Amino acid sequence: LPAELYWMKTVQNETFRDEKSLLMKGKLSENSRLIHLTPFIDEFGVIRVGGRLQQSNLLYQHKHPAILPNKHNITDLIIQGEHKHQWHAGVEQTLAALRKRFWILKGRSAVKRVLRRCVVCRKENARCLNQIMAPLPKNRLVETHAFDNVGIDFVGPLYVKEGRTISKIYICLFTCMATRAIHLEPTSDMTAQSFLAAFRRFISRRGKPSVVQTDNFRTFKLADKYIQDLFRGDEKQKIARAMTEEKIEWRFSCERAPWCGGYWERLVRSVKTALRKVLAKALVSREELVTILCEIEARINARPLTTISDDSN
Repeated sequence: LPAELYWMKTVQNETFRDEKSLLMKGKLSENSRLIHLTPFIDEFGVIRVGGRLQQSNLLYQHKHPAILPNKHNITDLIIQGEHKHQWHAGVEQTLAALRKRFWILKGRSAVKRVLRRCVVCRKENARCLNQIMAPLPKNRLVETHAFDNVGIDFVGPLYVKEGRTISKIYICLFTCMATRAIHLEPTSDMTAQSFLAAFRRFISRRGKPSVVQTDNFRTFKLADKYIQDLFRGDEKQKIARAMTEEKIEWRFSCERAPWCGGYWERLVRSVKTALRKVLAKALVSREELVTILCEIEARINARPLTTISDDSN
């Protein structure tokens, strides 16, 4: 384009004046910054890269891109334009697109410099501030008996074979807030009735917790209503033989704040990792899966809580 040729020649005349005069005489100093590019001047007076691709089928400007300086306003504008044309791509893609027409000296550093000033990229790639973490909840720090303060979450679905049919099964994970021990209970679905049955099995084996925390899953909210009715209604006398008279305090984590349940989510990951490694794609029976869950529970509860020391003493 005439305008592009004009500005390329203008930039080169400003920056490579000595090199251009020497090239017109057919000689170039060995100390020149362009010597490794074997430059030449084309019919329009533009300094281009020489190289060894003269016999290739590439376009002329691809074989012999115009040479531009590293720092110049026109160079920066060309980089900005190509960066936008490439939909704000990264350094490598922008540089590769530029090389089809231009050879910018120290091109990678020039592209990095311009892209660092791109407002759109700076907004999209901005790093979030490091949030100062709030103090841990009291229930995570107070030393009590295991499973006195409990967090609950579901894992699944998993698939088991029952005769000739394949059924879904879920895992209800109970974790102690202080000791980080876990208890796994399989459930046939995620209804409140199934969860309450799993919760009763948990209480029978581990004791009644004082505090239970869950996320805002619908099953848990419905279960909370049922449990409150259970402890407040006529059924209270029927379960008095199995539980103490104290009520269970049921807490829900804040909505859209999954980090509030980070201590159980990390253990969910441990359970899922163990299941993937043990089961892979195998289809087992319900009885086999319950056995595997008990073994996974035992292994996770036996994990070291701190780094193993190399000191023999």
